[in-house]
Amino acid sequence: MYKILNNFYKSNFFDKLPKFLSRKLFKIFKIFFVETNLKSLPKNNHPTTLDKNLQLKIIKNKENKFYRPFSTCLYLLEILTLYSKTNKNFSFFDFGANNIDNFIYLNRYINNWQYIYHDLPQYNEVISTLVNENKLNNIKISHDISLGKEPLDFVFFGSSLHYVDNYKQILNKFIQNKTKNIVLSHTPFYISNNNENDIVLKQVNIHPTINYAYLFHYKNFISFMNENNYSLISQNKNNLIKFLNFKNFSSDFTFINFLDLTFSYNNNSS
Repeated sequence: MYKILNNFYKSNFFDKLPKFLSRKLFKIFKIFFVETNLKSLPKNNHPTTLDKNLQLKIIKNKENKFYRPFSTCLYLLEILTLYSKTNKNFSFFDFGANNIDNFIYLNRYINNWQYIYHDLPQYNEVISTLVNENKLNNIKISHDISLGKEPLDFVFFGSSLHYVDNYKQILNKFIQNKTKNIVLSHTPFYISNNNENDIVLKQVNIHPTINYAYLFHYKNFISFMNENNYSLISQNKNNLIKFLNFKNFSSDFTFINFLDLTFSYNNNSS
């Protein structure tokens, strides 16, 4: 049955379904992703825009002590709070930051930091305008990922790296910067004895929006980081999304799941 369903979900026919019908199908089968034969992500993947009015509403929450936004990394505040206690000033690069809510929430608790926002060009422009209009402190916008020579303390990929086609080039920017900690949250990985390549997935659970994402080969990814002088210091399954599953995938996969991974740079000179 799943072979037939997968072929249907991969087709353009599924893409053109009315939203109400695709929602009904999701309630019945609860299929989130299907494998494709693509070797790389399509151009103009993840076609979205940032709503300025929504960002203004988020900014109004900066004094709300009970405000906590949706986050793919539930322990991010705890990590940064502990780090801030032993580091007088530190930098935090939020790659694929999306809304400004991460900054608004975290900045309430952390003072000795610089938050760096980066996302798609239209997102960057909206946030840059809002930062200036609202005179927000501790935040700057990175339009072109120019990192400089001083190592960053953190780069955070909050469920974002797998949506980037040139993800190794992006990682290499932070590797060359010797960024101290690289944190990935809610990122898909797999292990299989029959494949060693990254797999392009079609995301079908948020129809009519159709996204494509990499399913990273776990062992190759870890090896890539190790070869570049980064050690894996923590990993956890991320069960944030209710009902998320890969039941429609073949038995060739010995492991497949969304993970949180944290890597630290091996500073051999210290």
